[in-house]
Amino acid sequence: MRISLHRLTAALALASAFAAGAPAMAQTTVVKYSNWLPAGQAMRVEVIEPWITEVEKVTAGRVKIDTLPKVVGTLPAQFDVARDGQADLVVFIPGYTPNRFDILEALQMPFVSDNPEVLAPIADRFFRKHLASYGEFKGVHPLSVYVVSPGQIFNNKRPLRSIADFKGLKLRSPQPSATQALSLLGAVPVSKPVSETYELMSSGVLDGTLMPPESIPAFKLNDLVPYSTIVPGAIYNTVLVFGINEAKWNSISAVDREAITKISGDVFAAKIGAAYAKGDRAAFDGLKAAGKSVEIAPPALVAEMKKVIAPVEKDWIEKAKKKGVADPQKLLDQLRADVAAGK
Repeated sequence: MRISLHRLTAALALASAFAAGAPAMAQTTVVKYSNWLPAGQAMRVEVIEPWITEVEKVTAGRVKIDTLPKVVGTLPAQFDVARDGQADLVVFIPGYTPNRFDILEALQMPFVSDNPEVLAPIADRFFRKHLASYGEFKGVHPLSVYVVSPGQIFNNKRPLRSIADFKGLKLRSPQPSATQALSLLGAVPVSKPVSETYELMSSGVLDGTLMPPESIPAFKLNDLVPYSTIVPGAIYNTVLVFGINEAKWNSISAVDREAITKISGDVFAAKIGAAYAKGDRAAFDGLKAAGKSVEIAPPALVAEMKKVIAPVEKDWIEKAKKKGVADPQKLLDQLRADVAAGK
């Protein structure tokens, strides 16, 4: 059977096109991750690193996460690092850049919850249902929005048993509502990222820090904080966001985006909450074993603290109204109802 030259040429061209296209179709999307978490830290070891492995699995190797050898930019600048494409994937802390993510601060108000296993997954669901529409993360797609353990109070001066004991203490604060709360309590807040805490405490610049208990051993602070005060209900929580550059996210196929989404969101957040709850228990056990003081704030002190720092919530309500939230109080009431119901 004779094949015309025209048909042969067409067949060869088609085969060539398929050959040329095959590598492109099998190409792997590499996502560059800017990591600032120290080795051994709970979020890194128990959640993020297993998630990285799982991403490659659920996308059949079409998406791989490349953890860069060192953090890109500064810790407070991680949102910009992702938005501007200096790296693709980051963990950023909105509270490190005040007056930028004001509406999100609803999740950081005093006495919302002291249980990360409950609040972490609720934070992601609450964000997507009630807060995402305000567009505070433009340019960065939030894979998961969550809280870690609530910050408790660690210092090297004295036990905290009354409001008067806060007076003059120089304490690191991670975010705006905590800064305001410390000021109202009579302490001296110093806004610094967690990564600078050891240096600032060991040099005497700080007397202590607000920090998730899990992070005390992770950031090698055990010997610098002889006094720990646990406030039931917590005077603040810190929101973190696991985010990816929006353009990079959109470059991933819809099928793979769906697969990654299924292992992110509140599923990822719940794992964070569980890891931190376990880490908190281990941290306090370690402090007690080393002879450090670990005290629960007495009910009278907690009641007084609630009165003293009440302006934090009132001021956020006014700020949120200015940013376009019609009924901020309703938002907070809904958040507390969700926490109470554990959903």
